[in-house]
Amino acid sequence: MPTIFILGITGYIGGAVAVGYKRTFPDYEFVALVRNEQSIQAVEAIGVKVVQGSHTDLEFISEQASKADIVLNAADADDLDLTKAILAGLKNTTIGKTPILIHTSGTGLAMGAPTGNFDPTTKVLNDNEVADIRNIPDTAYHRNVDLEIFEANTAGYASTYIIAPSTIYGTGDGPVNRISQQIPTLIKAALKHKQAVYVGDGTNQWDNVYIGDLVELYIIVAKLAVSELVPAAKVDSFTKFFWGSVDTHTWGDVARQIGITLKKKGLIETSEAKSVPYSDEFIAVATTSRTIADRSRKNGWTPQGPLLNETIPETVDLVVAN
Repeated sequence: MPTIFILGITGYIGGAVAVGYKRTFPDYEFVALVRNEQSIQAVEAIGVKVVQGSHTDLEFISEQASKADIVLNAADADDLDLTKAILAGLKNTTIGKTPILIHTSGTGLAMGAPTGNFDPTTKVLNDNEVADIRNIPDTAYHRNVDLEIFEANTAGYASTYIIAPSTIYGTGDGPVNRISQQIPTLIKAALKHKQAVYVGDGTNQWDNVYIGDLVELYIIVAKLAVSELVPAAKVDSFTKFFWGSVDTHTWGDVARQIGITLKKKGLIETSEAKSVPYSDEFIAVATTSRTIADRSRKNGWTPQGPLLNETIPETVDLVVAN
């Protein structure tokens, strides 16, 4: 029985994708690395075998990766040591064929300066334009990890795919964490300041994707990965990169919607949003990041989830409850 080894299953993305993969690949055995004792039962409840360990157990991770047909890494887009351990395992595969890695990066790759303002010079990067992906600066967020993965594919010992989601929204259905990061960050900041907040003039833009649509993209890429092994095709590494982007928002607009929602729920006294100085907690909501997922769509991705604003009330409820 072929095996999928998952890192990050207790997270928002990894958990939701694991559920989607279980539904799509019923003939695979699923194994996941889990650190916390309290999460094991929840992961096993969805039919996934747990191996206990942390992301610093590098030799153990390499061993597990060496036995897997597919490795899904949704754990940490910036952990180079973890990535190297996964790749070392894939290089020493025991499955008798080329193993697959599906790695989670992010549109932080395309981030500009954290000014909170619209930058008209921002380049919109298209995943179907190989030069756009090839020419991302080495200094960009996540890029050092992504380059290792591209090199592994070029070397031929693993077939590697990278999915880079934008702002993810909506409630996931994974076994542990079911809420995202960026929008909850603004909700928590609004509760802290007793008013919705944004950085600069709030005109900075990001793209976004509904969690259910993102899971469908991971399924499409996994099916593509399996199909490209029969026969084993040598594919340009930079053509195996997919943005997870659908619509575009400004962070000022999101903050204002959060303010309206919190006021309506009686959690703050004003629906008005205000500008606050930049600090590191706002890094992902003070920048601009623009991407186009043409390659994703070319491979059959047809996002159809609700709009970001439609999911804010539910996200507020989950943040407050937690």
